Amino acid sequence: MKRKVVILHNKVLTNNPDEVDVIYQRDLVKNACQNLNYEVSCLTVGENLKKDIDDVKKENPAIVFNLVESTWGKGELIYFAPAILNSFKIPYTGVPLDALFITTNKVLAKKIMRFNNLPTADFFSINELNQLDPLKTYIAKPIWEEASVGITEDFIFKISEKHKIEQIHKLHASHYFIEEFIDGREINVSLLASQNGVEVLPPAEILFSEYFKGKHKIVGYAAKWDENSEEYKQTNRFFGTLENNTVLKKRIIEICESCWKAFNLKGYARVDFRVDINDNIFILEINGNPCIADDSGFVAALKYAGYRVEDMVKRILEDLN
Repeated sequence: MKRKVVILHNKVLTNNPDEVDVIYQRDLVKNACQNLNYEVSCLTVGENLKKDIDDVKKENPAIVFNLVESTWGKGELIYFAPAILNSFKIPYTGVPLDALFITTNKVLAKKIMRFNNLPTADFFSINELNQLDPLKTYIAKPIWEEASVGITEDFIFKISEKHKIEQIHKLHASHYFIEEFIDGREINVSLLASQNGVEVLPPAEILFSEYFKGKHKIVGYAAKWDENSEEYKQTNRFFGTLENNTVLKKRIIEICESCWKAFNLKGYARVDFRVDINDNIFILEINGNPCIADDSGFVAALKYAGYRVEDMVKRILEDLN
């Protein structure tokens, strides 16, 4: 008898590419699960969470493949659906509830990094502008949003830039924080559950073209999602760029393995880094349940490592909460 998987994702409320992307993830996972001989049904969570989770319970799944990225259109409520699944003891994929909440809140995640001696840039509340170093550059970032939502060059500033400071002052301290801006290389590393705990997939580097000369190198919303923008066209992913620096590569892999343990990660995750001119490493953020659409960085790393999508889905399904 086939085991049943319910693929659960949030209802798509807009045509924004960062929202529509979950449909591509659903279709990829559905196809892989069917190829792995699972019985599959797809359900959504929307306005009525209780009814939606009751619908999941009626399916009596062996596993819920959790692709929920928001609740009621709010990314900061991403943990609502797995919290309810958790309360009903329904097995689900991806990072567990505690890890999802912590990694989604970037400030809380950075505090846990510091507690575990994991390298991350200095950070401040919006109300702590008086503590900033006038010689350094900073960026105001959303505390909760994922997928580069709210990441913009307009919020990169020095304390001397009065017009920008006026805008930063207007940001709400419960939704934004300030981080030291690390000018350097950007490295994305995908992590996949394995029999030995975690496998660190080949690191990918985002290379910025000459377009960014004189500009801050940043993968903002446009660079990630707007295919017609210059930011998107001029930021490209490459593998193998760390092969000539084995010390740096080894250290990044070690940090990823430490993140997996410190944050109690499961299934799959991604760690984003900045590396400065002196090869100092800084964790930008840890992404639990990152995008696994066919054109995602995670799947690119998977295929570069020689794995199939079915291998990824199988390993995620085997590392349950």
